[in-house]
Amino acid sequence: PSSSSSSSPPSPPPPPFHNPSTPEEAVQNQLHYYQTYQLNQAYQCCSPSNREATGGIDEFERLLKEPPYDLILGHQRADVLLEVVPGDTIDLSLNEDDGVESESGMLDDHGNVVCCLVCIRPNGKARKKYPVWFWWEMSKMGQKMELEEEEDTMTRNEWMVDSIMPDFEDLDFETESLSIEDFLEEEDGDDGDDLTIYWDFDE
Repeated sequence: PSSSSSSSPPSPPPPPFHNPSTPEEAVQNQLHYYQTYQLNQAYQCCSPSNREATGGIDEFERLLKEPPYDLILGHQRADVLLEVVPGDTIDLSLNEDDGVESESGMLDDHGNVVCCLVCIRPNGKARKKYPVWFWWEMSKMGQKMELEEEEDTMTRNEWMVDSIMPDFEDLDFETESLSIEDFLEEEDGDDGDDLTIYWDFDE
């Protein structure tokens, strides 16, 4: 006898954190989606500005198949090694008086920003067999939610991905980014041997 359930594809595994509350937890969730090829879910982890700069889900998926981001897909292992907080951060509470715009639901320019250094160990079929490093730039976004049994809303602060940038030399790819960051031109006197990531954070 055959079972109809045997032909159904297995459900994708859930992310490690149901409600991520820290930058590292949010990064770990997106890494999980990359490892298990849940690209639509990985795209949902991106901030609105990141999605706009990337150009939509189709372009997002295309970039993930190109160097250097192809090393992230289906990776064997990933570890968040470091969190860097550029500048001062502010305390954010769940109300509309902390710089949350009522229409967009996003924090103002003084919202929290954290950069996480991630070590990626590509899978055995990847073009590189050794660990590589990427920076995840995260920002804390305020999203409006309707409260059950009440005609009111509240703001949930959520860490989202603004950019992903490689922190290693990979000269066999043209500069395209899953991010709102740009590579700057070489400064005078640079020999051009090293790939340098420039970060420009507003005070």
